[in-house]
Amino acid sequence: MQIKVSELREICENLFNHLDNISQSNIDIDKDFYWNIPEENLYDLSSEPTEFNVGQISDDWMELKKIGSKESEPLGYALVWLSSIMRVIGEKVVK
Repeated sequence: MQIKVSELREICENLFNHLDNISQSNIDIDKDFYWNIPEENLYDLSSEPTEFNVGQISDDWMELKKIGSKESEPLGYALVWLSSIMRVIGEKVVK
């Protein structure tokens, strides 16, 4: 599978517009810590993961805000932080 960044950008824009359309301009997040499966186990379906670590939504958000304010340079791994934020929003706003 190949994903075009331009298509991903358009999909994200459509999803953000959807949040605006359903009056979700601010989203209260009431969770902070989450279980994370390390990458080397995440995509290996031949065995059940036994190794977990803990991520923190507030920490992920803080790092993303640094990129947004240009205090930190963008880096590809920040998409992992973004994914934790997007997941918790998607689980909270299901319509």
